[in-house]
Amino acid sequence: MKISTKVASTLTAAVLITGAVAVPAMAGNGGGNGGGNGARQTQTNSAQANSTQAVTPAALTPDQTADLVYWVEEEKVARDLYLELARQYPDLSQFANIAKSEQKHMDAVRNLLATYGIADPTAGEAEGVFSDPALAAMYTDLLNSATTPEAALAAGATVERQDLEDLAYAKTLFTNQDVLRVVDSQLRASQGHLNAFTR
Repeated sequence: MKISTKVASTLTAAVLITGAVAVPAMAGNGGGNGGGNGARQTQTNSAQANSTQAVTPAALTPDQTADLVYWVEEEKVARDLYLELARQYPDLSQFANIAKSEQKHMDAVRNLLATYGIADPTAGEAEGVFSDPALAAMYTDLLNSATTPEAALAAGATVERQDLEDLAYAKTLFTNQDVLRVVDSQLRASQGHLNAFTR
């Protein structure tokens, strides 16, 4: 996500980088019938080592790491806001439906954080609570602005437009294919959410 100068230093200080996570090779147990176990075991171990190297993620830069940390909290802003607006405006089904999608977005980014060994700032945080001051202010401002059904829909549209902008930035920041797959998926979803709030 695109990080403002105002919050970049806070994010960088809060991020713990523990390095790339290697997927451990599975031990070959043999288990099959017939001889040649020594040669077969050597081939199996070699193949597993190559497989491990292929799936070990590339290390992230500090900017990429900070972006993932910001991203997961930005998705939490959307989820928490929509959950609250769904309670306030139960007749607007968009909020309850899209809140479920935002939970999936959070989970996808959390998986990326785990893959790259980055601490999750949303872990254990209650609804409406954020470690990033700018995102906390965004949540509060949008919630306070949603005084009518029309204003609530406008708040949702604001969130999705910001998401689209930040995801487009992330697409230029990352080269890691696992991250880009999540970016592309969420770009499509956020455009659909925006359409739901503005139709």
